[in-house]
Amino acid sequence: MKPNTINTHQPHKCLEVLGNEVRMGIIQLLIKKEMTVLQICKKLDKEQSLISHSLKQLRECSFVDYRKEGKQNIYYLKSEIFKDKNKTLIEMFVEHSNKYCKGKK
Repeated sequence: MKPNTINTHQPHKCLEVLGNEVRMGIIQLLIKKEMTVLQICKKLDKEQSLISHSLKQLRECSFVDYRKEGKQNIYYLKSEIFKDKNKTLIEMFVEHSNKYCKGKK
């Protein structure tokens, strides 16, 4: 594994990914609707390289995914944990970890 690459098999690494203002901003946008990188850049007023890097980290932890539409990638929330408002953050994360994280828990 390359240095600075997120290990998706460690739930604590995914918590680190969530502990970032830009990545949480992306999640908040994607809760409302699917978006392209350029749309996210515009809404958050951030550089494309930062948004693309953040989306990669979110994808590695299975929080978001994308589909191709022509030449564009349309990003959407993959994890259901952000949709259930009746659970605590810990309950949501444990559910996500059990579904997507394959390592020691």
